[in-house]
Amino acid sequence: MAFNLMLLFLPLASLLYLDTYEKQLLETQESSMIQQGRILASALSGADLASESARVLGRLGWRVDSRLRVVDREGRLLADSAAVGHSDSPGPTSGRSPYGSSVASSAAGEGAVEGAGEGNRGGSGGAGGAGGSEAAGSAKAANEHFLYRAVVYPLNAFRKLFFPPSESYGSGDYYSGKSVLLGPEVLAALGGRYGSTTRLSTGGQVSVNLYSAIPIPGEETGDVVGAVLVSRSTYSILVRLYEFRLDIIRIFMFSLLAAMVLSLALSMTITAPIRRLRTEAETVLDRSGRFTGRFSGSRRKDEIGDLSRSLSELSSRLEKRTAYIDGFTADLLHELKNPLAAIRGAAELALAPPPSAGEGADAGAGENGSGVGAPGAERTLLAGIRDEELRMERLLAGLRELGGIDNRMDGEALETVDLARLVPVALSRYPHPGYPDVRVSFEDAVGRPALVRVNPDRLVQIVANPVDNAVSFSPPGSAVTVRLAEAPGGYAITVDDEGPGLLESSRLKAFDRFYSDRPEGDRDSHSGLGLAIVKAVVSGYGGACSIENGPGGGCRFTAALPGA
Repeated sequence: MAFNLMLLFLPLASLLYLDTYEKQLLETQESSMIQQGRILASALSGADLASESARVLGRLGWRVDSRLRVVDREGRLLADSAAVGHSDSPGPTSGRSPYGSSVASSAAGEGAVEGAGEGNRGGSGGAGGAGGSEAAGSAKAANEHFLYRAVVYPLNAFRKLFFPPSESYGSGDYYSGKSVLLGPEVLAALGGRYGSTTRLSTGGQVSVNLYSAIPIPGEETGDVVGAVLVSRSTYSILVRLYEFRLDIIRIFMFSLLAAMVLSLALSMTITAPIRRLRTEAETVLDRSGRFTGRFSGSRRKDEIGDLSRSLSELSSRLEKRTAYIDGFTADLLHELKNPLAAIRGAAELALAPPPSAGEGADAGAGENGSGVGAPGAERTLLAGIRDEELRMERLLAGLRELGGIDNRMDGEALETVDLARLVPVALSRYPHPGYPDVRVSFEDAVGRPALVRVNPDRLVQIVANPVDNAVSFSPPGSAVTVRLAEAPGGYAITVDDEGPGLLESSRLKAFDRFYSDRPEGDRDSHSGLGLAIVKAVVSGYGGACSIENGPGGGCRFTAALPGA
């Protein structure tokens, strides 16, 4: 990603260099103009400034790339390089007679004459005209290129709107039609200082003209006797900027294409494999935490392949470890069940009634305390052993059911059943034998078939466990109401009792294993696993369980199942 950003932003950052590049070109052009003016000023002695300047400029002809003008101390125009060229020289004045006088030259128009200087930067004679045509053609080719227009024109509009130019330049026609040139730069030169200014080009050009004025010292006294005015259009700089901008735009487009190709390559070689790993990671375990898939691994020889193979090995080891723990739990429960069964058998044998006298001499074995008919306190202890063993068997049975419920549910056949018909069947075993005074009733608020995909035996568990729990907490003569209603995406079975309700701490722990909020003497007959089993079953079907205090007192249990 960082490399792609560099590909895009480095060409754009080069646009910031354009201002520096433009300043350097302008400084170079101004320096060249100053040197040309100084050379001309040095060549003039000042004795006969008019004839000397005409002679020197006549020899130069079109070999200069700037327009040179010489003025006397009063600012009168004495000679103009645009007016002393040969009439057969092609260039901006080709097809016209050269200016017959200095005054006529100045009156010809600044835009045309400054263009002449620029057009002849390539050399003398025909070369000069060719250079001007080449520059104009190059500028037109650059700034009219569709890439240039698509990128630079909107940027220029943005800059003009939000960052308008702070400097205002004078018109390029400042000296047009004048024989006395007393611009601020000329006045500075006549005062013995270097003078310069910038004015807008005319003649339809979008460039500006640079003006530099250099004083001409007299040969004898050294006083200023005149000035050399050097002017030149910045059109050549503009052409170079057009070309430079177009080159940057081309580089940017190439970089953009390269970034797109690299992004596509990265997507195919890096992003897609990582996305596949993420998808496999999301499907390795289901919402119940069971292993339903594994990482496929990869034959790639890079870091992504190493990561994929490591994750595949990790998931395989975790799956084996989970299977080992499940098997260990099953074996442990099985091994615990056998000694408990032996304890119960011994206790029941000890608690059996004494045999009759005719059953033989074997009846006297009770003397060691291991025979039948143990008296008083011993019978009480043996009864306690038996009760505790029965309680442990219930706990182990509940643990076995809860621990293996996920695996067993995976292999169970699901059926589309109607809750409105099956719930009353599950309630047909009530009243509970241990609580005959508690009534259990059913209400159907759906009024039509309520179809769900479940195992019918599991549905009996979903209904019976919370009803048993509610009946055990209900006072004699009260009622437990089982209600079937619609719920978002399915149906809800609610169980309301008239018991004491729940404390907030009990509500939060109601679905925990082995949790029971019963009096101490009433816990032996309950394992505390009934609601935990119901929650595991309902969650396995994609539903949810909740428990809260009912609106009219007592407790309300809710099991929501998705519809078929």
